[in-house]
Amino acid sequence: MPSILNNIAALGASRQLGITNEGLQQTIQRLTTGKRINQASDDAAGLAISNRLNADIQVAGQAQRNTNDGVSYLQVADGVLDTVTNLLTRAAQLAQQAQTGTVDQTGRDSLNAEFQNIISTISNIESNTTFSGTSVFGSTLTVAAGGYGSVAVAVTTFNSLVANSSTVSLASSTGAVAAATSITAMLTAVSALRGTIGASEEELNAVSSTLGIQVQNVTAAYSQITDANIADEVVNLSKYQILNQSGISALSQANQAGQSVLALLR
Repeated sequence: MPSILNNIAALGASRQLGITNEGLQQTIQRLTTGKRINQASDDAAGLAISNRLNADIQVAGQAQRNTNDGVSYLQVADGVLDTVTNLLTRAAQLAQQAQTGTVDQTGRDSLNAEFQNIISTISNIESNTTFSGTSVFGSTLTVAAGGYGSVAVAVTTFNSLVANSSTVSLASSTGAVAAATSITAMLTAVSALRGTIGASEEELNAVSSTLGIQVQNVTAAYSQITDANIADEVVNLSKYQILNQSGISALSQANQAGQSVLALLR
């Protein structure tokens, strides 16, 4: 029965138009942010899960950066030891030359001067090589690798030669023989240390690679929950725009329906 007190059709059209406008606003928000979940009411359970996943991503990402810093630390040590190896090789060559009887005392003194300079250089390298303000040699670095625990990386000292001509010297053939023995021992120690560094570097690279895989896959899971499906949202946008226009038209028609009651009074 037509009524002039309550326009039920208009109330229904108005209610449905409000639902359409809410869906339209949500779709526009998703398209502008690229996110499916913009507030807790969009998906409360999804928001809780995605927050935990995001925390896992951030922690794993930081752990990966930590391991990469550890690799850089080891690369500094290895690069320095490569230079030390070259210096020791030159020192061994000088010691071998100083042992031969064809070199007179003046020649041995010249060889010893270069030899002592090499020893001093090696000593300075060991004591002055730093990474982020910390001495590289003779220290232990603890790398926090997230869920993979802490990886301890130790880089020991290597310099067994003493920068003192009275202890290690090429000034005599006897001293040259002793110096050659010391140099050979130190070359062996340096090679062993580089092997240890290489093994630690491989370990950190493996952990870093694993953490990278973890970040990638957890990010994919996070994206599935939080990211908007743009294709679906474009379809929804067209749908809500049409519904909004038809709803306004229907509400207008419903508001005019009461006018028909006046025809009964004529």
